[in-house]
Amino acid sequence: MAHGFCTRWLARAALAWLLWAAGAPALAAPAGFSAWVDASGPKHRTSLTLQLQAGTADQGRSGALFVAAVLPDGTLYGLGASGWVPVTNGNLPAWQQVTLGRHSLPLLTGADLSALDGAALYAGYGSNLQDLVAREAYARVYTVGGGLAGAPAAGDMLTFSINVQDFSYPAESAATVDRIISLHEQYRLPVDIYLSDTMLDLYQTSYPALMRRLTSSPYVGLNYHIRPPKPYYNGFDWAGLTSLPVADQTAAIRNYETHLTDPVTGQPSAKAGGYAQLLTLPNARPAITAAFQAEESLLDASAAAFTGLGATWTLAHAVGVLNLGESGRGLYIRPEHYDLLLFQSPGTAASTLIDAGFAAAHAASGARAPFFVGVKMHDNDFFATRSAWLTVYMDGSRRPPWNTATKATLKSAADQAAQWTLYEGALKYAHEQRQRLGIANSAGIAQLRGSAASMGGAVLHVSGTMHIESAVTNWPDIDALIAFFRRATATGKVGSQATAMKWSIGADINWLEKEPRAGEVIRTLAPLGVEFDVHAHSAADRARCAERITALGGSPNTVASGLINTEIDALRSASTSPAGTRWQAETLWGLVTSDGHTTGADDTAAGVWRPRSSTDWKAHDPAGSLIAVGNGGRTLSAVEALATKMAGGSHVQPVYSATLNVAPKTLTIVGTSDGITQIEAWAQRVGALSGVKWNTISATASAFKAAAGLPSRVNP
Repeated sequence: MAHGFCTRWLARAALAWLLWAAGAPALAAPAGFSAWVDASGPKHRTSLTLQLQAGTADQGRSGALFVAAVLPDGTLYGLGASGWVPVTNGNLPAWQQVTLGRHSLPLLTGADLSALDGAALYAGYGSNLQDLVAREAYARVYTVGGGLAGAPAAGDMLTFSINVQDFSYPAESAATVDRIISLHEQYRLPVDIYLSDTMLDLYQTSYPALMRRLTSSPYVGLNYHIRPPKPYYNGFDWAGLTSLPVADQTAAIRNYETHLTDPVTGQPSAKAGGYAQLLTLPNARPAITAAFQAEESLLDASAAAFTGLGATWTLAHAVGVLNLGESGRGLYIRPEHYDLLLFQSPGTAASTLIDAGFAAAHAASGARAPFFVGVKMHDNDFFATRSAWLTVYMDGSRRPPWNTATKATLKSAADQAAQWTLYEGALKYAHEQRQRLGIANSAGIAQLRGSAASMGGAVLHVSGTMHIESAVTNWPDIDALIAFFRRATATGKVGSQATAMKWSIGADINWLEKEPRAGEVIRTLAPLGVEFDVHAHSAADRARCAERITALGGSPNTVASGLINTEIDALRSASTSPAGTRWQAETLWGLVTSDGHTTGADDTAAGVWRPRSSTDWKAHDPAGSLIAVGNGGRTLSAVEALATKMAGGSHVQPVYSATLNVAPKTLTIVGTSDGITQIEAWAQRVGALSGVKWNTISATASAFKAAAGLPSRVNP
């Protein structure tokens, strides 16, 4: 806890010193003023854009924008016209002179913030620095590590969500949330707090100190739940909203979400409240809402009402996986591949539960990296046997009026302690595993969603390959093989494609040593851009293959082409041929789980990642030494389907992969009758799609490294 406290104290002290040096008394912030940043990319490739809205009375006036950064050691920097400069003697430079209004301005582009956890950015405006301070026209707009912590290129992401809903025990609820904030600040891990309008009003009215913590902690993201008695909650339409036209439904929901709902009558009161009230608070961006928890027939109206109020994200509890980048009805959907209801398992090690969650996520059909495990708790899980909204609304009549005095019983001291032990155990494990895990709250999730866009957009790198096995019966006709590749390396130069398709061949040692024309093939195809992967079914033969390719006039690359997953760990070390040739794999392609391409043995995932181990090979290790390039199904139809889906913008990592695999004997795509004529027609279509790039397997791995190493595995 000392480190987190020290960092916060230094940041406050540095900023306080600056404000004191400006020498003006503090007044109230201008009405209508707000400032935040839109962040995109991982922590080691972060782009930040300042969004600043001047106060209503200041619109159209001349003024200066100011930006300050407080580093973890308390050092203060200011953003001036020529860039970042140290601030001494309170001389914070003005950044830009502007006509005040709504401003959207880039602060950082592709910056590596990995070593700056705790650094805070502040932004504001005024006629001068003294004016900014006097009117408190500034705000903390970003904290490094506050919304996105852990490994910069993590493929496994944890989200901690606390659903706050227990109005029956307000003191216990407030104390619980306060303790949760302290724990997350101690471990420096982001958390999402989901408030219903009842709880938001209760905290604002009766627990101002807690509200100050909720709105000022850099690790807290404030979000929103809908709960009964709102009549659009799923299965709770006591007001007959489903019988109204959609426009009237939308208006009714909007009215509820701009006013506080009376918990007894279920009617919107005259007091401001709902989602609109939450949006007025710091830490409430992007403010995920539970719009999709509405009645099925009210989903269109619910989405319209919430988006009209400014919502951009929602959550859903659906069958199947929810990948980062998915959206519906104009709202981005919070990603989740495994819903870890942590409160259900007191007495079990949190590490066991989290690891099991990721194992399930890695195996989920259609899931794509980064894989998200959502750790869920409710405030009442720590002190009550049942939540207030279940006890009052769901267990009794579903029509007003409701008796809000009905309470569930409190848990025993031992049961309460067990929940705290479990929860803190989860935080401790996440902190210990931060070199391989990422932890994100709503702001961090939104930042990750912009990863590909911040690097120019998601790109599908499409390659072609062929494996020539040792069995003579499957060897190709050499003249037909050369003719095939002459056409294959000339096709697909369409639209924005700078080159035609790119190919590689992986030949086993028997073909390399015993095919009389093997050297002719290598020397003829290499000038066409065909690369030669190292393909062998015996670990001892890999260095021999590389040696033989060289002897025949070629240049073997570092792709281990075709391997069983159990070989991965051994491939991290170089192999040496009997003659002394040393070969080291850097890229893996064609992963299988057994010999002979038995049913289900071929991993047909798309995307690129660094396998963690021979046993946990679908998981991404940010520090792993090998890069796995997925084949995306290997057929024309599978690759085209992926390319078409990616063109819709739902894939948010910068580099994906897919590969065509051609059988050497028939010169057709494996498992199909598609030959070079079909490949040429296909290449003209697919090459013209947005976001497709022809590349070899090895060059795809290089592109992955150049684009921050963000994993993009897409489960078949």
